[in-house]
Amino acid sequence: MKPMKPIVVEGLGAGALGGGAVAGWFLLHDVIAHRPFFTPSLLGAVVFHGLRDGSTVTVSGRLVLEYSLLHWAVFMMFGVVAAALLAAADRQPSLLIAFVMLTCCFEVAALVLVAVLAERLFEAPAWWTITLANALAAATMLIFLGRRHRRAWRENRGLVWND
Repeated sequence: MKPMKPIVVEGLGAGALGGGAVAGWFLLHDVIAHRPFFTPSLLGAVVFHGLRDGSTVTVSGRLVLEYSLLHWAVFMMFGVVAAALLAAADRQPSLLIAFVMLTCCFEVAALVLVAVLAERLFEAPAWWTITLANALAAATMLIFLGRRHRRAWRENRGLVWND
């Protein structure tokens, strides 16, 4: 059995990579739209200050920081849970389904967030941007964690990464 500390460190690394993939995607998206940091400012204003009209948001360092801290915390927690599930699946490969279900639930939660935002805001991020951001995060985290947890994948899916 793998000690808990390495699993936590591994999960934090996976969460940092996944969160970075999402943040990087939205930074690129916002820069292309000539509105750098608009998305985290918008989401920060909604989550922490109850903003109801996206057209009134002003980009600020405080909003970006507030939302970024929440964003990173969520990804870090998800990463730790994912790493723990994959470590358990290495010992009992049938638990891989729990990891797959967790990932699917995380994606659905992101789409629900889009639906809620779209109802409250005029300038909610488009569903496809959040879906793409989360797909990038999932792929990044899967590559990172998958290289460390090969046994469960081999036994359940026949997937083998080269050493």
